[in-house]
Amino acid sequence: MTKDKQVYTTQLQVVSDPRSKHTLEDRKAQLDLAMKLYDLLANMSFGVERINGVRLALEERAAKLGPGDSLGKRLRAASAQVDIVRKKIVATTEGGAITGEERLRENLADLYGNVNSFAGRPSQTQMERTDVLARELGDVLKDFDAWLAKELVPLNSELARKQLESIKPLAREDWEKKDDQK
Repeated sequence: MTKDKQVYTTQLQVVSDPRSKHTLEDRKAQLDLAMKLYDLLANMSFGVERINGVRLALEERAAKLGPGDSLGKRLRAASAQVDIVRKKIVATTEGGAITGEERLRENLADLYGNVNSFAGRPSQTQMERTDVLARELGDVLKDFDAWLAKELVPLNSELARKQLESIKPLAREDWEKKDDQK
């Protein structure tokens, strides 16, 4: 501790709560699952930001074209397709939490909170649920990547013909840099 120019130091010993019934192995299992869920939430956040970036870029480019422009219609249709993918991850119904709508984000956040708030070993159900949600998220993000591979290249070619900026999905490195700057 520092007070004015005076520095005070002492040894601290960090120990587990002696009242806890949970073993070191139980707490390690809890931490491991909490960190796995934390990583899943980070992956989901990146995926949603990436999806939103593409969706908003499609809308922005469409707005630069006339209402009857065929490319504008294709861009708006593509934005709607991307939004369908986004809605598999996040609840989007107007009204927020009171609607009861739950998607992957809500399920992951709830599971993370439950695991993180209990110092003991996670249940088998929590571990299995984590694996299921990880697979579901992976499938949605693979679907988005497949959509990008199939649809974005031709759309970017059309945008170039109209002298509009191409759409570049957010790269993980750029997202992490942006996150580090916060």
